[in-house]
This record gives sequence, structure tokens and C-alpha cells, in this order.
Amino acid sequence: MHENLLNLLCKKNNTSYIIFNQNFIVSQVNNILIELNTDIRDFLWEIVGIEENIITLSMTQESIKIPMIFRNNSYYDLDIDTFISETGEKLYIAYMQQKSQQTYKYAKVIKEINKKTLIYETSNEKKHTTYYQQINKHMMTFHVDLDGIITTVNDTCSHFFNLEKNNIIGKHFSYFFHTQESQLNENTHIFNAKDFMGKNIFFHANIIPLTDTKDRVIENIIIIQDITYLKQIQKELDNASQYDTLTGLPNRHYFLKKVDTYIAKEFSFSLCFIDIDNFYYINEEHGSHAGDMLLKHITLLINSVIDSDDILVRIYGDFFAIIFSENKSRVYIQAIIEKLKESSLSHPLKYTADDIINLKYTSLLLDYPNDIKNTKELLTNAQKSIKKIKIDKKLTR
Repeated sequence: MHENLLNLLCKKNNTSYIIFNQNFIVSQVNNILIELNTDIRDFLWEIVGIEENIITLSMTQESIKIPMIFRNNSYYDLDIDTFISETGEKLYIAYMQQKSQQTYKYAKVIKEINKKTLIYETSNEKKHTTYYQQINKHMMTFHVDLDGIITTVNDTCSHFFNLEKNNIIGKHFSYFFHTQESQLNENTHIFNAKDFMGKNIFFHANIIPLTDTKDRVIENIIIIQDITYLKQIQKELDNASQYDTLTGLPNRHYFLKKVDTYIAKEFSFSLCFIDIDNFYYINEEHGSHAGDMLLKHITLLINSVIDSDDILVRIYGDFFAIIFSENKSRVYIQAIIEKLKESSLSHPLKYTADDIINLKYTSLLLDYPNDIKNTKELLTNAQKSIKKIKIDKKLTR
């Protein structure tokens, strides 16, 4: 009901909205092309740098306002407020109200005037330098001519490379900054460069063409902002996609990728699949929390008996696999399996003082290349084999 009312009000007032949480992950949108579960900062660059102001925003404060942001050939006023959801979670809502077409035309005229003013101001070297340094003392900015040669840099740029300006000016921009394109245009780019400490930094670059009185582009101003943290977030997300959140173990995606790599390199390796017996009934009798604790418990037990170069994976649910590193002997593997069997019998899960859960499981050992041909049907066949073993043991679930 509330959501429908909100959408109706937004439609009447030509407004769009994005709802996001304290991690800046989008959970709901209206009339905006942005995917759910993505970082709102990937869409709204304007809020980068004011994250702390947003997080500490309270319902008694006036909203954060950012006027005249430009998206999809239109200008919007951006307001950010906070509210408490029905579940008690603190959420944030960014309203984007589209400006009229007259405002858009006015902004274009102002932009052209500013371009011409900037050309005029930069005709004097002293005024040029003063104005250029005022653009943004916290952003790296530099000019390049039509051949990509750097003609001017600000103090931030000089400090980043720990070089005098005359050691930067006169060189091609690609000497310092790396991008997939060799030519510059009005589109934004992602640059990367190494600072004077050798650290690789990623930048979001805005390229602003400067024109003369005949509207001919004579050079470009490049304004770049450090987005290394966003790249780090992407790396962490990619990493998270390969690990199980409950146990911290590599997951099914990681498992298939690793096995594919071993097969491609024709490594000799073994897999031991492990499926907990009666896990369904453990959840039914003791609750899902007890089931989670049992999964963590078996994770600790298995990791305590295998070598550091062997890899324990949680495929899904109560289905695990050990990837034994290449050339581990059958004698070693059998010894590990026996050790795990003994450890599971002597170390039940003490869920409470009066609630002891015995750990029993069914295992299946496969070797490459004898039992494993490819990953296409590996998990399905392993499951079928384990199910058959359980049926023989009169365990159906």
C-alpha cells in the first residue's frame, strides 16, 4: 500500500527514487535504470565522498540536497533522507526530481558561456594558473592538447607522482595514465596510474573539451577522482561469490572452477565427497540453528585433519568435498579418511549441556582420470552414488 502511494506521488511530481541501506546497496527503485543489489555510488557519483554524512543522517535533520545532477540528458535535483523500515532497519531514500526542459536549455547556455569564459581567462598565464588550481584542490586535474600531450597540471597531480610539474608537462598522458583507449573524447573513462610509492590507483575521469570562438576543440581538461575503493569492493564481491557465508569455505562455484583447472592441466588429483547423514531430521528435531552449528562443527573437524594444501569445499547444504592436492598418495588419502571417521565419532556436537548431536556422514572417493572425466555431470553423479550408498545403509535423507 505505502509503496503504491509512493509510486503514485512520484509519478505526479515527476520524481524518481532509490532506496538503499547503510552499505549503499540498492533494495528498491522507481523509474530509474539501476539494478537491485548494486552499489548506488556506481550510479550516483555525486555522493562519493559524503558517505559519512549520509550514514549519520538522522530523521530530525534536514535532508542532504545536491542540485542539478545530470543523467540521461536531463537535470535532476537530488535529496537524500532516512527512514526506519517495518523491520526496524535504518534505510535511506534518494529522491531525484527532474528539472523542466527550460532549465535544461538554460544549463546548456550557461555551459557554453562558461567554456568561452574559461578560454578568455586562460589567455593570461597567471590567471590561468590561479583559476586552474581553484577547480578542485582535492582532485587531480590536467590539460592535454589534441595529440594527448600534457600542457598543464595542478598541484595535486604533481604531488601524486612526486614530480615537478615541468617533469610531467610535455609528455603524452599515456606515459602516466593507463586506459583502454588511446584517444580521448567526451565520454568518461577509467584510468589507472601508479603513485610515487608504486601503489596502483584507479580513477574515474571526466574529459571536458575546450573550444575556441568557432566551437573548434583546442584541448581537453581531464578531471580525475580516486575510485580505488570501488575497485576493491568489486574484488571483494567477486571473492564473496566464491565463498560460503556460513562456514567461510569455498563454494560450488569455486569447486567447479578449481576442478576444471586441474583437468585442463591434467593434474592427478582425488576428491572425497561428504554428505551428513539424517541432516533433514537434525534440522527438524533441533532446529535450523543446530543444523548451522553442525555444519560449522564438521568444517572445523575436517580442516583439523587435512593438510593445509588440501581444500575443503561446501558444495551446498550438508554436501561437502575435499579436493586433495595433486599427487597425494592413496595411502595418505585413506589415512585422512580414517582419521576423520575417528574424529567425528569422538567429537559430537555439544549443542547444549543436555543436547548432544552425533555426527555421522556418508563419503565417496573419486580419482582423476579414473573416475572423473569432466565437471559437467560430476556433482550429479556424485550425489547419485552417495544416495545409493545411503539407501544401502537404509538412510534416505
